[in-house]
Amino acid sequence: MITEIISKSISWTHILSATASLFLGAWVLFIQKGGIRHRQLGKLYFLAMLINNLSALLIYNAFGRWFFPHMLALVTIAVLIPGFLITYKKQYKHWLKVHIICMVLSYYFLVGGAINETFLHVKALRPLIIGGDPVVGISHFIAQLIFLGLITYFLIKFRRLGKYPESSKLAN
Repeated sequence: MITEIISKSISWTHILSATASLFLGAWVLFIQKGGIRHRQLGKLYFLAMLINNLSALLIYNAFGRWFFPHMLALVTIAVLIPGFLITYKKQYKHWLKVHIICMVLSYYFLVGGAINETFLHVKALRPLIIGGDPVVGISHFIAQLIFLGLITYFLIKFRRLGKYPESSKLAN
C-alpha cells in the first residue's frame, strides 16, 4: 500500500514536472532573451526539468530496474546544470554558446522523451514503437532537425554579442 502511494506520487511528480517543463521551455525559447522574464522563466524551467529528471531516475515500472531512459535522464541533468549555472559567472569567454547549446539540448531531450511517451501511451500509436516502425525514427529525426536549427539560429543571432541584449527597450 505505502509503496503504491510512493510510486504514484513519483509518477505524478514526473508527469506534472514534465508538462511544466514542456510549456516553460517553449515559452523561454520564444521570448526575448536576456530580460527579467527570460531569467525568471528560465529558472522555473531549470527547476521543473531538474525535478522531472530526478523523478525519472526513481521510476522502475517498465522493467523493474534501470534502463535506457534512466541514462537519458542522467545525460539531461549533465547538460542542464552547466547550461544553467554558467549564466551566473559569465567570465568564461564562450559562456553564451555553452548556455544556448545546453539549454536547447535539454529541451530537445524533453521533447524526444515526449515523442517516445506519446508512442508508448497512445493506444493507436503503441504498435508502431513496439514493432520498430520507421515513423518513430522519422519523428525523432524531424525533432532533431528542428532543434539543430534552433541551436544554429541562436548561435548566429548572438555570435557577436557575447551576451544577451539587455537594454530595457529589448527585454520583456
